[in-house]
Amino acid sequence: MKISVLTPSYNSGQYLKKSIESVISQSYSNWEHIIVDGQSTDETLSILNGYSHLKWISEPDNGQSDAMNKAFAISTGEIIVYLNADDYFYPEAFQTIIDHFTAHPEADIVVGNLHVDRHGQIEESTNATVSWKDLSVIKGRFPLNPVSYMYRRKVQERIGNFPVNEHYTMDYWFLLHAFYFFKPIKIDAFLGCFVFDGNNKTSIIVDGFSVQMPHALKFALRYTPQRFLYVYIKLLIHKRNKTRISRLIKKILNKS
Repeated sequence: MKISVLTPSYNSGQYLKKSIESVISQSYSNWEHIIVDGQSTDETLSILNGYSHLKWISEPDNGQSDAMNKAFAISTGEIIVYLNADDYFYPEAFQTIIDHFTAHPEADIVVGNLHVDRHGQIEESTNATVSWKDLSVIKGRFPLNPVSYMYRRKVQERIGNFPVNEHYTMDYWFLLHAFYFFKPIKIDAFLGCFVFDGNNKTSIIVDGFSVQMPHALKFALRYTPQRFLYVYIKLLIHKRNKTRISRLIKKILNKS
C-alpha cells in the first residue's frame, strides 16, 4: 500500500527540514511526499529545492484547508496522512500503520498516540477517542494532530474537500464525519510528535470549543436529527461553554 504524505506549508522553514527528514527516515519505503506551500517568504523554497524526491508547488492559496485540498487532489496513495510542516513522524510510524491496516482489513482509519512538544517539554497524548458520538458532544479528546492517524483514500473521497473558509477546526470537522461514516480503530503505538510552540494555530485559538460547537450542531442537524436536541443541550451545559446563557443554566441546575 502506498502512503501519501500531504504537507500544507507557509513560512515554516525553521521546522520544515526536520519534518521532511522524518518521512525520509521511515523504514517503510512505499510513499510519496507532497508539499503545497502558500508562497512562503522565508527559507522554505530553498529547502524544498534541496529534496529531489518531493512533489511540491508554491503559490498563493486561501489558507490551510485550501492547501490540504490541493495536496489531496494530486496525491496517488491508497493511505492518506497529513503532516503539518512543524511536526514529525517516528521512524517506524508508516510500517506500524501498514501492519495494522493489513491485519484489520475492515478498518478505514487507524488512530495512534503521539507526543506533544510544548516548548521542549514532552507530553504523551494517548487517550484519543474514536467515537463519533463522543465527538458530536465534544466529549473526550479527539486526536490532537494528524500525525497520529492515517486513513484509506476512500474516506476523504466520501467526505469531500475541507471547507476552505474553515481555518482552525478542519481536523475536528473531518474526524467527526470520518468516524461516523467509516470504521476507525485505536492502537497504542506512538507515531510522531506535535510541536506546540505557541505560534501555531492550535496555540492561538483562545476558545476552541466555540469554533467546534457550530460544526457539531450542523452535523447533528444533517445526519442525526433525532439527536439534535440532545446534542444541543449537552453543548449548552458543557463545562467549556462560557456563554452567558450556559452559565445561567448551569447555575439553575446546580441549585436544583
